[in-house]
Amino acid sequence: MSRLPAFPVAGGCACGAVRYVLKASPLGVYSCHCTECQSLTGSAFSLAMSVLRSDFEVTQGALSTWMRTADSGAKIPQRFCSTCGVRVFTEPPGGPHSVTLRPGTLDDTSWLHPVAAFWTRSAQAWVALPADTLTYETQPTDYAPVMKAWRDWTQG
Repeated sequence: MSRLPAFPVAGGCACGAVRYVLKASPLGVYSCHCTECQSLTGSAFSLAMSVLRSDFEVTQGALSTWMRTADSGAKIPQRFCSTCGVRVFTEPPGGPHSVTLRPGTLDDTSWLHPVAAFWTRSAQAWVALPADTLTYETQPTDYAPVMKAWRDWTQG
């Protein structure tokens, strides 16, 4: 049994100017509670979905780029809709093989299940994480446990 939808799935920005397709299952879904994500989303955390670049395609619209500088000094391109400003994906500094999709931009979000939470040391005190969530006080250096937890969860 799989908890995943039939791929491809589609998504886009709030105004509809940008559309994309995700052709295969993500590598993992997680929440990030760092203060930067809190600021970027205007909320308590952000959701993130690691996907292979080859499985992701922007099919419509123009994206703009804002270069965010992480505390580490790494430059992280933020790709957002030129019209409504919704951040659609991020290009992680780890390499060109993947992108970090913002899963709230999917047309159907009912199947999302974050299996990990990053930067829990700066999480809002009222945020309660499920017991089966992998937690990291800061940024993990090894994503293999997150990807394994995602594979395990999808198989139900």
